Amino acid sequence: MNRFTALEFSGTAREFFGIQFVNILLILLTVGIWTPWARVRKRRFFHNNTRILGDGFDYLATGLDLFKGWSVVTLILIGFYALPVLGVPFLQEGFSLALVAVYPWAINRSMRFNARNLAWRDVRFDFSGSYFGSAWYLFLLPLIGLLSLGILLPLASRGMREYVARNYRFGTARFSGKGQLAHYYGAGLRALLLSVLLIGLVAGLTILAVFAIDGSLVADPPTIDGLAYILGDGIGAAIIYLVPVLLFLIFLLVGGYYRALTRNIMVNALRLQGGVRFRSRVSGPGLAWIAVSNLVLCVVTLGLLVPWAQVRQYRYLTRNTEIRPVADMQGFLDRQIQAGSSIGDAVGEAGGLEISF
Repeated sequence: MNRFTALEFSGTAREFFGIQFVNILLILLTVGIWTPWARVRKRRFFHNNTRILGDGFDYLATGLDLFKGWSVVTLILIGFYALPVLGVPFLQEGFSLALVAVYPWAINRSMRFNARNLAWRDVRFDFSGSYFGSAWYLFLLPLIGLLSLGILLPLASRGMREYVARNYRFGTARFSGKGQLAHYYGAGLRALLLSVLLIGLVAGLTILAVFAIDGSLVADPPTIDGLAYILGDGIGAAIIYLVPVLLFLIFLLVGGYYRALTRNIMVNALRLQGGVRFRSRVSGPGLAWIAVSNLVLCVVTLGLLVPWAQVRQYRYLTRNTEIRPVADMQGFLDRQIQAGSSIGDAVGEAGGLEISF
């Protein structure tokens, strides 16, 4: 079966709602101690219900595994917020800098933990990123992209995605993915044009609404004081509050659109050593619409539809992701198991600590 086949997701929103309801209840009853077990139940729901070529993933971590790292982070944060009580000047600021230095290590540790606790057809994954690699590609480069007013964001997007891809392994087979930088900048340009279009639309509608409040503005443009007076009206005040909301929704729309485009670039360039290929068919407008409509529905329902929204987005991404296996897929898997990458070999060494701030 050497052709592209879409991934499948068999989980339902109703099932996930039940899991989340019990998780929230137990977190409240245990004053947060249940949090690691809640994370494991959530991850198992998504991983175990994600099927590639008919088989789901196995998530091997336990709540106790996560509890170890969660306890360390909780104690660190309690100490951090308790520092002002000690009355030592600049102690909290210095501790903040220390946490920034630790952050790349925490990211790397967590990605390795989650990779080594995930398996498919008895073959586990692994992640071999380094501290300095995570610091540069997942922290400093995105920061530089933001500080450059977005000019270097496409470069940061490619760097982040390719860093993660080339450091992941399935058994002994390595992933790789080298998308063309021009394609990332093309995605960035399209996202920028969409932003300008939507912001221009909001600005135009705002001006029309202001003129609708007082038609005399068309013949006699108001002064700043006059405009402030008009906007002091109830409808004008509503416009003032509505504009920031619309701008935030535009940010979500453009973010979802850009994420879809760069995801397609990365996945389409992704390769697994041995000949396995991948393909992404995510629609930019489709993912943007899902992101915004999910947020609106979750706000309107006071969070009740959060499980449904998460399942909806995950299912959309899953069914629009495809894999093309090698002709002798079973032989490929057998080679990974023989190389010592099976679940049995991994259980004893995959525990460790998950450190995530």
